[in-house]
Formats: sequence, structure tokens, C-alpha cells
Amino acid sequence: MGDEQRNLAMIEFLASFSTVSQSPADILELSDGVVVFEALSEIAPSYFDPTTIARHLGENWVLKSSNIRKLVRNLQQFFQEDLKKTADFAAIDQTKIAREADADAVASLVELVAAAAVTCSSKGDYIQRIMQMSPEGQLAMKGVIESSLQRVSDYTTEDQYDDESELVFGGDNDGTEEAVGEDQLFGRNNAYDADELEEQLESAKKQITILKSQAAVAEEEGEKAQKKLRALVEDLQDRLDKRQEELSDLEQELQRTVTELNDTKAALATAQEEKAHLADDLDVANAKAGQLHKAEAALAAYKKKLDGAGTKTQQVSELEEQASKYLQQIVELENEVKKSNTLQKTVAELQEKIATLEDHRSHTESSTKSSEEVIEKLKSQLSAAESAKKMYQTELDELRAKQESLAALESSAPIPVPVPTGPSPEEKEKYMRLEIENKQLQEEVAQLTAAAETAAAASALAAVSLNETNESAIESMKEEIEALKTQLEQKEKENEKIVSDKERLEAYTKKTLSKFQDKYLVALQDCKTKLKEKQDKIESLEQRSVSERAAQKREERLLSSTIYELGLAIMQNKLKGGS
Repeated sequence: MGDEQRNLAMIEFLASFSTVSQSPADILELSDGVVVFEALSEIAPSYFDPTTIARHLGENWVLKSSNIRKLVRNLQQFFQEDLKKTADFAAIDQTKIAREADADAVASLVELVAAAAVTCSSKGDYIQRIMQMSPEGQLAMKGVIESSLQRVSDYTTEDQYDDESELVFGGDNDGTEEAVGEDQLFGRNNAYDADELEEQLESAKKQITILKSQAAVAEEEGEKAQKKLRALVEDLQDRLDKRQEELSDLEQELQRTVTELNDTKAALATAQEEKAHLADDLDVANAKAGQLHKAEAALAAYKKKLDGAGTKTQQVSELEEQASKYLQQIVELENEVKKSNTLQKTVAELQEKIATLEDHRSHTESSTKSSEEVIEKLKSQLSAAESAKKMYQTELDELRAKQESLAALESSAPIPVPVPTGPSPEEKEKYMRLEIENKQLQEEVAQLTAAAETAAAASALAAVSLNETNESAIESMKEEIEALKTQLEQKEKENEKIVSDKERLEAYTKKTLSKFQDKYLVALQDCKTKLKEKQDKIESLEQRSVSERAAQKREERLLSSTIYELGLAIMQNKLKGGS
């Protein structure tokens, strides 16, 4: 079970009392003793009057210490007189509660309050309140009550001071007493520290008690001596002078003892002053040690944060190295992209070559078309020549038929027909011209057919060779273009991927660096501000402790001088009364 749960349970238990004016939110709010005193006023109203304590104390630990001391004293009296029990009240560190607001010291005091609640006459009501608390609070309060009851034991001592608010000093044999109250003793020094005065007062009471016992012993011895002197006054009249001398010697010896006692008191006062100085030095050293521990813890936390920042810087350096690798890859890919630009140039050149070849092909096709048109013209002329040849052949056949018919007529002579002597010169001339024209036409037809055949063959061969070369070149170029296009597409895809990776990497790097810088700078600034605040606080506390220490020394000197003068006056009065 943690201390925090125990503290919360104690706060919840104290808040259940109807006499508590304001419920505490933290156990440190109990350091002034007001809430605890109000809760005890419900348990034992005759011992705890909440109107007798100081309230709204702020940071005045002196008044807080006065409240705590009164609370512990009344609680001890309630335990001894009403409950017939006692506890380790001396273990309660009142200085830590009032001055340092130590949670453990406050919890030790609240434990005794819980023990008083469960052992008083109305313990049933308070146990019922504990049962109405939350389950966690009940479990924590069970542990608190068990530990508090272990600190409580039965009370057997009966020697107590009747009145702690007054100083009683023994006097002469006639029983006269001189009572000096605290108000009469410190009426002129109300501005002094009340807590320190009470501590000095308790020590003075103890010293006065010792002196009273010594004075009582001295008084008994004096009474015995006086009785002896009265019994022997008649028989020892002559020894009266000797007895007086012895008495004077005794008085001188008593004076010496008184001076020795004063010297011892002065030495005791100096020792107490040294003790107070040492206690102050110890408190200051403890405070500085606590501050040093806190500063060391803060320094360790800052070191851890700096180590974390170092790991983050290492991560950033790794990211930078990775980014540099990516940049090298990007440069290499950009070089490849530049190479792809050269490939694009070669593709453009090849495309230009293809365009020139296509132009050449179109030109050759146009030339072939023109040659085909010439061939068509020649064919038309050949067909016209053949038709003319056929016409001439028909005419020649007709003339031959006529000639044969004439020859047949000449050979047959049954009928006396006048025989012609031969063809007429016009017909011979016409026949000769037709034969010459026929030969010429045949030669022209033969030439035209040969020229047409040679032109057709040449054009066919040229077209075929040109088509084959063009097609092979075009196909090879197309294949190269396709291959280059695929390579170009692959390179473009790789470039796009690299560009996207580069953008993502740059975005991630910027984002990581910005986050790291923001977080590291904020943490560093926060650490610096906290460290500065701690240093300022330490300096202010040191100045405050120095001033408080000086004031405490002045007050202690005044108090010791007052007590010394008072004790000296009392001793002188006793000596006067004895004489």
C-alpha cells in the first residue's frame, strides 16, 4: 500500500468530523495543526478548545510550531488522564511538521489521532464513519489503525506536573513560595519567538526543579544542624563561638558553591547556546542536503533528457546518412535520365530518318506511279496500233482476196471476158504503202512491247527492292523505336518513383527534424527555466535562513540573559531568606 493512499485515507477520515471547518485537500495542509485540533475537539472537547489556537498562519512556521506543540501536549494529557494510555509522543518531529511540512511527520501525528478515535468512549461512532468510507480508504485506514495501536501502550507513570503554565520556586523553612507565570516572565518580550521561549522555559523549569531539590536537601541539613544546636545550646554554650565560626565558614563555603553553581549555569547556558547553534547549523545543513539531493535528482533527470536528445541526434544523423544515400541514388538516376535524353535524341534522329525514308518511299511510289502511267499510255498506244494493224490486216486480206479472185478469173476462159493486163498502179502503190506501214507498225509494236516489258520489269524490280529495303529498314527502326520507347517508359517510371520517394523522404525528414527541434528546444528551455527557478529559490532560502538564524541568535541571547538574571535573583532571595 502506498503512502499516497494512506494519506488520502487520513484526509478522508479527518473530513468526516463535523467540527472541521474546512476539509483539507492535501496532507501538507495539516502542518498548521488547525484541522487536527478541530477534529480532536469532537473526540475530547475538554482537552481541545479550537478557539485557543492561531489560524490563517500562512508561511509563519513559528506560530505553526506553537499550535503543534500545544496539540501534542494536550493529546498526551488526554491519552494519560482519560484513556490511561501513552504513546511515542517524543518520536513526533514537531519541527519537521511546522517548518518543513513533512508528510511522514504529519502522518505520524494523524496516526495517534486515529488511535485516540478508536480507543475513546465514542469509538463506535468513529468506527462506523470508517466503515462508511470508500473501500480503498477502509483498507488504508485499517493499516493506519494497526500501526497506530502498535505505538500505544498502557500508562503506569503517575508523577506529573500539576501546572505547566507557571514556575514555582521553593523558599524558606516557613513554606513560602514564589510563583512566576509565563506571562510575567515574558511580558516584555512578546515580540520574541514563542516556540523558542517555550523550549527555553521547559529547560529552565527542569533546572529550577533540580535547584529546588538541592535547596530542599540543604534546608533539611540546616534544620538538622539547628536542632542539634538547640539541643546542645545549654551544654555547649562555650562552643558557641566555634559553631558561629563554623557557620561563617559554612556560609563562605555556601557562597563558593553558589558561585560555582553560577559558573556551571553560565557554562550550561553557553553549552545550550552552542547546542542551539549546532542545531541551527544542522538544520541548515539538512536543508541544504535536501536541496542538494533534489538538485542532483533534477540534474540526473536533465542528463537523461540530454541522453535522450543524444539518441535523437544519432537518429537524425542516421536519417541524414540515409537521405544522403537516397540523394546519391537520385543523382545516379538523374544521370541515367540524362542518358535517356540522349536516347530520346537518337530516337528523334531515327524518326527523322524514318520520315526521310518515308518521303523517299513516297517519292519512289510517285515515280513508279508515273512510270505505270507511261506504261499505261504505251499499252493504250499498243492497243491502238494493234487495232490499226488489225484494220490494215483486214484491208490486206480483202486486197489479197480480190487479187486471188482476179487470178481465178484470169485462169478460167469459158466466157470471153476481156482479161486485164494486171493491177492498176494505184492499187500497187496502195498495196506497197500498206505493206510498208504494216512493217513499220509491227516494228513499232515490237519496240513498244519490248520497252514496256523492260520498263515494267525494271519498275517491278525497283519497287520490289525498294519495298523490301524500306520494309526491312522500317521494321528494324520500328523495333528499335519500340525498344527505346519501352526503355524510356521504364526510365520515366523509375524517375517518377524516385521523385515520389525523394519527396516523401524530404517531407519525412523535414517533419522529423521539425518535431525533434521543437521538442528538444522546448525541453531544453523548460530545463533551463526550472534550473534558474531552483537556483533563485535556493538563494532566497539561504538568505532567509541567514536572516532567521541571526534573529534567532539575538532572541536566544536575550532569553538566556533574562533567565540568568531571573535565576540569580531567585538564588539571592533564597540565600537572604536562609540567612
